Amino acid sequence: MSKMPKVNFYLLKHGQSSEQYTFACRLCEKILSQKLKAYIHTDTQEQAQYLDDLLWSYRPESFLPHCVIGTDLDEDVSIIIGYADKYQKKFDVLINLSQDIPDFHTSFSRIVEIIPADEEAKALGRVRWKHYKDASYELETHDA
Repeated sequence: MSKMPKVNFYLLKHGQSSEQYTFACRLCEKILSQKLKAYIHTDTQEQAQYLDDLLWSYRPESFLPHCVIGTDLDEDVSIIIGYADKYQKKFDVLINLSQDIPDFHTSFSRIVEIIPADEEAKALGRVRWKHYKDASYELETHDA
């Protein structure tokens, strides 16, 4: 039986839900520095495209090789953004920006949940936390 994924919850102190996209970019830098591959999951193609644009521009001095799933995938790309039921197999870290837990989450050894400061997002985050806890995943919380 495969090992249960480790889940890290990052609780944002303030800002809009768009802050979770900026925080995801910062996490991608860290993940790449550890020579790992990240799959970022969003709810919609529009959200995936927004994040794609942000990864190109959020820090001019850093380049994070990435693409949206369904485009010509380069073997060297270590960050792939997907949505709905599309995802990248054999990647190390799932950054879940979706409102739900994707069915395929157990394919990853690490899962990251970024929780914006607004009440609706926190309520959805608590539901996801309970799901992971009930499944006996190793959970960690970080204030961001």
